[in-house]
Formats: sequence, structure tokens, C-alpha cells
Amino acid sequence: MDKFISSAHPLLITKFPVFCRYIAENRKDICKKYYPQILLSGISSLLLTPFVCAENLICRKAVKNSGVKSPLFVLGHWRCGTTLLFFLLAQDKQFGFIDPLMTFTMNFYHLLGWAFRPTIAEHLHEGRPMDNIKYSMSLPIEEYISFSTMESDSVYPLNFFPQSFVRYNKNAFIDQFSEKKRDHWKRSYDYLLKKITYLNDGKRLLLKSPDNTARVRLLKEMYPDAKFVNIYRDPYTVIRSTMHLYDKMMSHWSLEEIPSEETMEDWIIETFKMMYEAYFKEIQSLPPHSLFEIKFETFEKDPLPILRSMYDELELSGFDEALPSIKAYWESLNGYQKNNFEYSERLIKKVDDKLGFYFDHYGYERR
Repeated sequence: MDKFISSAHPLLITKFPVFCRYIAENRKDICKKYYPQILLSGISSLLLTPFVCAENLICRKAVKNSGVKSPLFVLGHWRCGTTLLFFLLAQDKQFGFIDPLMTFTMNFYHLLGWAFRPTIAEHLHEGRPMDNIKYSMSLPIEEYISFSTMESDSVYPLNFFPQSFVRYNKNAFIDQFSEKKRDHWKRSYDYLLKKITYLNDGKRLLLKSPDNTARVRLLKEMYPDAKFVNIYRDPYTVIRSTMHLYDKMMSHWSLEEIPSEETMEDWIIETFKMMYEAYFKEIQSLPPHSLFEIKFETFEKDPLPILRSMYDELELSGFDEALPSIKAYWESLNGYQKNNFEYSERLIKKVDDKLGFYFDHYGYERR
């Protein structure tokens, strides 16, 4: 971290048993200079425990009775353009989603959410560290961030404990779990989605967590009427941009020494490979009108006609009603500048060697 202690670290609002497990699993790699952050996070997590328990008692029955109706999952590896697609779709008021306040106070939303609102709003104004995209309290966030404060079987903690990058990334591949662990993950994730549904007054959910790209079959099993939209992008750009993402995120949240650039390249490329090997295999069993795929390079030029086609293919209603809001948000992005990266020969060779199947599937040219 740039600072040895942060008042906004996600571990501060993590359930205490989950916090303890994170620390126990990673204790050998945590740097001593971050012990004050660990201490502050542990105290905060412990003090929040009565509110977490009370929250559970207050709304557990209502949450369990909330049905998750035809969720729409946005898929794609980190930095594929999922956020742009996510934000545009969120302008359609038929969808419910997890907003920043829900994300960071999910465990005690009804009791203390109001107290955290000013702090969360203040941090959102700073923009995302990896790309300066501006957030607001009315835009959606990936649900796996909230999930990581509820359960330890999440991908997100690799930003705190990068020495365990490979181990936490394996949480994307639920099929590799034991049956007991897989069933526990399914119950926990379903509870989160039911609570999000409850907080959105029963609306159809719009969800986006990149790790879901590797678990399409499981999600379709859990939610038979689910729909999926996958956005894909030039793999050189995705891998290089993901390197930048983790560099920024880990500089903010890491409690350990950050691995070398070359090591991170290897881990990220291997994760990408495993993710799309799983994705290409699992989408074969999807029924018609369940999946729509979008090429980012085309989408970023003019997303509106592509979104119309997506609504038609997935048999979603309401596009014409949502179009003015979607168009207004798209026009508000005018002037936004993407990051520009240099690509080392080493990175290009690694991508060529490992991801040939992705180039072939989507028709991208090798450099």
C-alpha cells in the first residue's frame, strides 16, 4: 500500500470469522509494516459483529423468500470492457444491482449503511485507480467484492494477499471444489443474490463479476432462466491492462510484498487461459437465446445498435424505454481517454504461446 494504514480497506468491513481465516491463511507472508492495518481491520471487524448478527436476524427470512428472477450476467475477463457494458445496461431501470453502499455495507446494511454513506461517496469521487472511470452511488459494482467480505472462497482477496494469487484465483473454478465446498459456495452466493434482490424490491438482477466467466454451467444450473452477455477483447490489451489493474489495486490494498512483473504476467496469462478453456467448453450446453457475445473494439465505437441486438437475441424487453437513459450515459463519456500501454516482446511471446486458441476462436491477429 502507498500508506501503511488505510481507513477504507475492505478488511475493515469483513465478517470477523472470515477476517480471521484470511489472516490465518496468509500470516507467513504478511509484512510487519502492515500489522497496524491488520490490527485496525480486526478491531473494526470485531466491533461490527453484533450489527452483522442483528442484520442477519432482521432480514434473513425476507431474504430467503426473495426469488432471483432471470438474472443477466455480464461475462468477460478483467479489462475486457465489462465495466462499460455494465454501466450502460444499468441505465435500464428494469434491472436491480448491487450499488456501492450495498457493496461495502452488505453485512450490516439496514443498521449502519447510513453511517458509511459519506465515506463511501467521498472515495468514489477519486475515480477508479486503474482507469479513472468515475463512479457514483447510483452505479453498480461487482458482487464478488461484497462476497469476499462474507466468505473466504472468493477471488477478490488476491488484491490483499498477492503471494496467494494462484490459490485465490482457483476460487473462480468451482468445478474443482470438493462437493461439500461447492455446495457451501452455492448457498452463500445464492444468499447474496437473494439479498441484492430483496434490496432492489424484487427486480431482475444485473450482475458482473469477471470470475463468473469460468462458471457458466454452474450459474445456469443454479438459475435456469439466467441470461449471459460476454464481451471479449484483443488478448494483448487485456493481459497488459490486467497487469496495470493489479499493480494499482495491490498498491492500494496489498498487505504483502507484490510479486515480480514477470511472475504476475505468468499468473495472469494462465488464469486467462483456464478461464476461457472453461468458458468455451461450458457455453456449448447453453440453450438458444441464453448467450450474446460482443466484440469490444466494435462496441466502443457505437454500442447502441449492438445493445438492441443483444436485447432481441436474449429476448429481453424494454430496450426502447431504456434507450434515452442509455444514450445519455454514453454521451456523458465523450472525451474519456483510455490508458495507453507499451508491450514488451516477452509479454507478446507469452500471449502468443499460451492463448492461440483464443486468437483462433475470435479471429484476432497475432502480432
